[in-house]
Amino acid sequence: MMKILSGKKVAESIFEKILKKIQLLDESPRLLSVIIGDNPAAVSYARAKGRKAGALGAEFKVLDFSATLSQREIERQIRAEIKSWDPDGIILEKPVPDKFDFDRLVSLIPPVADIDCQRLDNLGRLMAGKPKYFPATPKAVVEILKFYEIPPEGKHITIVGRSLTVGLPLSVMLLSKSEMGNATVTVCHSRTPDISKHTRRADIVVLAAGKPGLLTADMVTKKAIVIDVGTTYVNGKLHGDADFEPVSQKVRAITPVPGGVGPVTTACLFQNLLDAALTKRKILG
Repeated sequence: MMKILSGKKVAESIFEKILKKIQLLDESPRLLSVIIGDNPAAVSYARAKGRKAGALGAEFKVLDFSATLSQREIERQIRAEIKSWDPDGIILEKPVPDKFDFDRLVSLIPPVADIDCQRLDNLGRLMAGKPKYFPATPKAVVEILKFYEIPPEGKHITIVGRSLTVGLPLSVMLLSKSEMGNATVTVCHSRTPDISKHTRRADIVVLAAGKPGLLTADMVTKKAIVIDVGTTYVNGKLHGDADFEPVSQKVRAITPVPGGVGPVTTACLFQNLLDAALTKRKILG
């Protein structure tokens, strides 16, 4: 019988741990969100973080820049805000307009405040097996598997998508010699000739392509577990990468969209924020 892997239950368990640990702080952790342009997705992501920060007792601030400003001016203001407010965690909301150099902007984030692993050097640490933090979305996938007692070890996992945000870091995490790893991982992408060849062989399929309806029922087996990271708005409704109804009727288990990976990603981000605050105050090593 097919099982829905609710992300809300996973997120609640993580937030319970955060609320216990946050009491160790003598001041609230501070989260800074940086938005460039007026993309609705970026604004929505920032607002969601603000609501959760309020519920947890964390301080939250948004730097909202017009896309008409120069890169130099935006960098100047970000530096000034970091110096004056000293945030524990900083997020550069995506998408960022193409005219701006994303890597230069995230390089302004102090490594210890890079709670979503956006800096290239922190990504390099992850690839080398020595991360400061795990990126929130890949970490959410791992937390879902852990919560529902689906160990990756020995499993054949196919990831559809090779972005620096999800696909590549997740593949490294699942390959690692650790409790969350030791899987055999295949990464598919837009140039993979026949994705279904790889998804049919997989015990676990992780979708992170941003293409609604990409995975159809004929592309998976009945034993498969599907983790859908995809989030795309179509006619005002949020869709994942799986053709949900027919796929969910066939597979062993699947995460819904919305209500699957999304809530857990937010929880993992705040878990990283708390760890950053504890580290800065020398409560953690």
